[in-house]
Amino acid sequence: MINFRYSFYVLSLSMLMVSCKSSSDKIVKKSQINSLNYVDPMIGTDGWGHTFPGATTPFGMVQLSPSHDDPGRNWVAGYHYTDTIIKGFAHNHLSGPGLGAFGDFLIMPTSGELIVNPGKDASEPDKTYRSRFSHDREDAKPGYYSVVLDDYNIKVELTASQRVGFHRYTFNNKGENHIIIDPTHSIRENIKNAEIEFISDTEIRGMKASTGAAGRPEPRTVFFYAKFSKPFKSRGLVVKDKILMDSNKATNKSTRAFISYDLEKGEQVDVKLALSYISYKGAKKNFDAEATGKDFDLTLKDTQDLWKEKLSKFEIKGTESQKRTFYTAVYHSFIGPNLISDVDGKYIVEFKELQSDIPQYSNLSTWDTYRALHPLFNLVEHKKNAEIVNSIASRFTDAKVSLPIWECGGYDNYCMIGRSPIAVLGEAILKNIDGINIDAAYDAMYDAAFTKVGASPNYGKNNGMDSYLENNGFITADIGCAVSKTTEYNYHDYVLAQVAKKLGKMDDYAYFSKRSKGYRNLWNKDKMYLWPRFSDGKWMELDLTEWGNKKTGLKSAYISGNIWAYSTYAPHDMDSLINLVGGKPKFVKWLDRIFTDTTAISGEKHTDISGFIGKLGFGDEPGHHTPYLYTYAGAPERTQELVRQIATDFFSDKPDGLVNNEDFGQMSAWYIFSSLGFYPVSPADKEYAIGSPLLDEAVVKLDNGKTLKVTAINNSSENKYVKSVSFNGEEIKDFIITHDMIMSGGNLVFQMDAK
Repeated sequence: MINFRYSFYVLSLSMLMVSCKSSSDKIVKKSQINSLNYVDPMIGTDGWGHTFPGATTPFGMVQLSPSHDDPGRNWVAGYHYTDTIIKGFAHNHLSGPGLGAFGDFLIMPTSGELIVNPGKDASEPDKTYRSRFSHDREDAKPGYYSVVLDDYNIKVELTASQRVGFHRYTFNNKGENHIIIDPTHSIRENIKNAEIEFISDTEIRGMKASTGAAGRPEPRTVFFYAKFSKPFKSRGLVVKDKILMDSNKATNKSTRAFISYDLEKGEQVDVKLALSYISYKGAKKNFDAEATGKDFDLTLKDTQDLWKEKLSKFEIKGTESQKRTFYTAVYHSFIGPNLISDVDGKYIVEFKELQSDIPQYSNLSTWDTYRALHPLFNLVEHKKNAEIVNSIASRFTDAKVSLPIWECGGYDNYCMIGRSPIAVLGEAILKNIDGINIDAAYDAMYDAAFTKVGASPNYGKNNGMDSYLENNGFITADIGCAVSKTTEYNYHDYVLAQVAKKLGKMDDYAYFSKRSKGYRNLWNKDKMYLWPRFSDGKWMELDLTEWGNKKTGLKSAYISGNIWAYSTYAPHDMDSLINLVGGKPKFVKWLDRIFTDTTAISGEKHTDISGFIGKLGFGDEPGHHTPYLYTYAGAPERTQELVRQIATDFFSDKPDGLVNNEDFGQMSAWYIFSSLGFYPVSPADKEYAIGSPLLDEAVVKLDNGKTLKVTAINNSSENKYVKSVSFNGEEIKDFIITHDMIMSGGNLVFQMDAK
């Protein structure tokens, strides 16, 4: 006999369990969606942030975004929030750099009369295929961008996989509609050749060769394969502004193409375009691997799932504005470096075609990112950082070149100073990141520590290594930017020394340790700064009221960062620097003078030095550690004041919410660390200086499976001072927390106060 009462109980319980599970799933999904919606890719597109708003995957090859060809500094990422005109949508852009490049393979949908001329600029949109647009009809989210082209009444939607850009165009005008394909578009490049070939009535392919990308003297060649969702009604090639209707292929540096359709109102056309830096075959392989059988919506879901996974590494409590600023910072931190290898492992570095079993990355802005971005990866992104480290090391082992100074698209343009990849590789080794080829990395680091390849003419034709070796750790004023180069080399030597010690190479440890202290020879006790001195021992005469004089102005010995930032740059040797100044009380007063000196300096400063607090230009990276140095001198309250000031005054959730270049995540990584309440002043030392947490609560999901919970009790804009701080119940009296403590997981608790 059936027990109906029991059956009803079981059925009810089952329904309740299903209901609870569904509710739980909804809560999880809602949490994920909320974190995604807190990201605003428009942050940084105004001012000098130099970010782009378009669609990309974490670390992907494709950054599909609206793109301009304006030569002004505001458009180095192809887009600026002040724009009212769109030229089209190109497939790769740099995230927040100080230099411009790429913008490969621009596509632009149009309606009505066919216009194939892009014009020289955006001044006459009616005579070109460009279109007006409004921010009111523009939307940007992680992995997604959309805009309505006002001149054509076309809705554009973009998403991307790693190597493929996905376009969806909704044509709202009945009749003749077109799609322009322009491989001659570029961001600060010189087109040497271009090609387009119609393969079928739904497929095209093409290439572009150009010089000038981030100073590149020899051509880089990029290839594409594209497939359209509807057969072409008609199509044509454009060479030197002449339309060719009967040709399938054209090769000329002015080559463009168009496709035409006769559409009903509201019809959609999808375009999928795959990139390769190797060949047509590579582009087709990339397409087959990532786009075959995948439509726009499925790709968008997959891409946004990737972003949700990155964003879910952090769960925070704070104001709505703080959440938008924080999660956008996380988003920006995971855009680069960018993939350059095809699905078959082929890639090009320094004009050499190679193949590797590991993914290869470029756009290596390591002079910026070794300071905070890679330390962030070493907390929450171990596997990817190991891939990046192995990729960088392979420049020496496989490509047979020294570690790059600033590699863009597989080419080192030498536009910065030092050998910053040493810091990236060394820190990962010291923090025991799994998957690194340590022997290869050490060999690459050791070679780079002696490499005499010069920096670009902008930063002095000589990288100073001859002088550095001759003087055992410092560069004389006979070489440009001597102080900046010395301090960077010194820190990189320190990192290399620590790795040598870890590997039992004690002779190397002693040698590089000694070299890492060379900056002490540039301490001018009369001027109380790190000061340039000539090979005969005499000090250079410097005019601290003048930026630009090449002989006596500040640009003569310091680059990007200034004398005030670089005089504090001995993060690996803080006790000695403090002693050079005269001890902790004098060091505090010395820092105070830097942060309170508002006297004017004449002339044109370096464009990246901005975000001034007194004489410290926080907007460029050499000063990112400086506010935290008070902690080492026994005045942590001054660190707390300044960190809170910077985090609230120089970062926001508005389009101009970055004080200067995003620089591939370094600016955002500083904000993430500082919002949590600590910062890696010297990442190789595996310790973090305590600051002032901006967030009331945060949970960081560490890459070893453990979590760090940060709680700020009694936190507010007024209560910015740390009354006490404890980790797992034990008070941290020296205001330093170690990497091992963090990676062990637990609770970091701040008691905040107004004094």
